[in-house]
Amino acid sequence: MKTILLLIVLAGAGWWYFVGSRTINEGQVTGFYQAQQAATLERKPEVLCSLLADDFSATGSIALAGSSRNESVTRQQLCDGYVDMYAAWEKLGSAMGGEVQLDSHYDIHAIEIAPDKKSATVDISMSLDVAGNLTNMRSRSTETLVRRNGKVLLLRSEGTASVGAGD
Repeated sequence: MKTILLLIVLAGAGWWYFVGSRTINEGQVTGFYQAQQAATLERKPEVLCSLLADDFSATGSIALAGSSRNESVTRQQLCDGYVDMYAAWEKLGSAMGGEVQLDSHYDIHAIEIAPDKKSATVDISMSLDVAGNLTNMRSRSTETLVRRNGKVLLLRSEGTASVGAGD
């Protein structure tokens, strides 16, 4: 009897590890972006970083101050960027006598779940306004999400972004 129970537990654990914890659906995709937006507005760069896969990479074109350049970033580079960005906003808020207001919005244009349900490709646009119109960030990207050990993570992002003022 103990052997049968052990086999059932092992089979369940095996299924969870190889199937259940690695498949992704549309609800999990939308939940991911809700969590990402909440972490953005709550000023939690460590949470934003935890939403990135260890092997995350991003490529794209960034328009800033009238010029455009192509960029590629790794997980560590983006995590460091999150920390630096929020520290700069904290410093700006202190200089202004309070906390800078953040307004974030995203639109999911399409979600395509892979036939094996192990990844999702998402066409998404995002905006983030800092201190009203002091800084406006806009992006449109194609992102690949995966689910590992039950957690949805951003694996890859390819797109365009712009940073400006007074949008």
